Amino acid sequence: MKKVQYLMKKFRGRLTDKEWYHQRFDGSPMFIFAIAEAETKKEVRKPEGTEADIRVCFFGNGKADWYLEMSDVKRGAKKIVDMAKKDPNISKKLLSAWKKDEKIFESYFLKEFPKINFKKLADHDLANAFLDAYYLFENRVTSSSIIDHYALGTDEFIANKLRQELKKSGQLKTSYKESQFTEIFSIATAPIHQSFINKDEIDLLKIILGKSKETLEDYQKRWYWSKNNYVTAQILDAGHFKKEIDTWKKSGKNLTRELKRIQATPGLNKQKKQRLFKKIKLSLHLKTLIKISEDFTWWQDERKRATYFNIDIGCKFLSEIGRRAGYTLDELKYAYPSEIKDVLFNKNPSRKELQKRFKGSGMIAVEGAFQIVMGEKIRELKKLVLGKKSHNDIRDFRGLSASTGKAVGPVKVVKSSTEIGKVKPGDILVAVMTRPDYIPAMKKAAAIVTNEGGITSHAAIISREFGIPCIIGTKIATEVLKDGEMVEVNANHGWVRKLNISKKK
Repeated sequence: MKKVQYLMKKFRGRLTDKEWYHQRFDGSPMFIFAIAEAETKKEVRKPEGTEADIRVCFFGNGKADWYLEMSDVKRGAKKIVDMAKKDPNISKKLLSAWKKDEKIFESYFLKEFPKINFKKLADHDLANAFLDAYYLFENRVTSSSIIDHYALGTDEFIANKLRQELKKSGQLKTSYKESQFTEIFSIATAPIHQSFINKDEIDLLKIILGKSKETLEDYQKRWYWSKNNYVTAQILDAGHFKKEIDTWKKSGKNLTRELKRIQATPGLNKQKKQRLFKKIKLSLHLKTLIKISEDFTWWQDERKRATYFNIDIGCKFLSEIGRRAGYTLDELKYAYPSEIKDVLFNKNPSRKELQKRFKGSGMIAVEGAFQIVMGEKIRELKKLVLGKKSHNDIRDFRGLSASTGKAVGPVKVVKSSTEIGKVKPGDILVAVMTRPDYIPAMKKAAAIVTNEGGITSHAAIISREFGIPCIIGTKIATEVLKDGEMVEVNANHGWVRKLNISKKK
């Protein structure tokens, strides 16, 4: 992808007065850029219309604010919805199209990458090896726009279609309670595959309970990457996992029962779904859309696992490149893949330039080109994308119920994984979206509320597994709510309300 200077000017009309889907997470340009390039790339495996036209991201101090233009999302989602009418096996065919590249990248991470002796590589070979690994990952994740557009663009459509079909067939009476529909929707869209985070917990619990032949050292070698994010590669040692074992032992939970619960959850979800579909009659098209959601939830989880692999690979390459060129690893995370050869051979961009990007920078990406935005242009770009919004007078708001239940408690707004420690038992966790590294806080929360996310989102899946009330897709939760405010969360009906009481009261 070519670096240019004109995108903000050329695409000004595409940036102004548009609806944007916002995601916030720990991230840096080096690792987010691969997703931007993959999602805007057109290729034969992608159904035409499922690619992204444009992506925008703002970076600073280890955090990233990622924006998807909703016309991209809706167009891509509609394409898959329409294809599902003609072909009930469409998701199976799409998964199959990327299977080869997914296996190649995983094999590289598990077998080939560990054998690389960085110090024996000449500078030129080191730079080429880095770029080869980058393109292996990019080819593996060009499916991202299909997954994201469907996941983010079909939630309300599937919910409304389910509601309409239930009412039309008389299976939902006009006097039904909203909580009854929420329960049906929750069962119908629940995931039926085990996530890699749960596989991690299962393996550790088996070691604790003496039900595994694997040693803690063996476990560490397989799962050391499991707390990575889009900016940090954490090489977890055996000591880290010993602390996790101590936490489990001190939790007061019946660990045998907990192991069985985690193992059984996907199967139980599948059984509940099968019983529900015997009880209620749905159209083939709706059942196909639900099946696509199941498959894409699994696909999304596999992509996340591969992303964590890529962070590990990238940080190890960048550490060696930085050692030779006189840059720190954190500085190189604010370079872009196409700049790495220039860094190694010409020290361009300079350390000073990368430090400026760390403090604040932006990126616009379209097919074949991207622009790095700095200084005054960042404020201009933010104004184009965000406009001027005020949520000062809002007392209550709605979202989509991902997991039923009710809770009252003080708000804790979490903007980064570095802030999860402030969440205490009984708090209401509020975030733009959740990530796997938020799980320790999610386990403590009385309820979860997010700006973004759909039925296949991390918050939706984890809240169901833990039985925590959860409302997703509110759009404004982090703007309306402040730390310490008391709120009532009613996930049976999908609303959040501020209470006129303080935390002390």
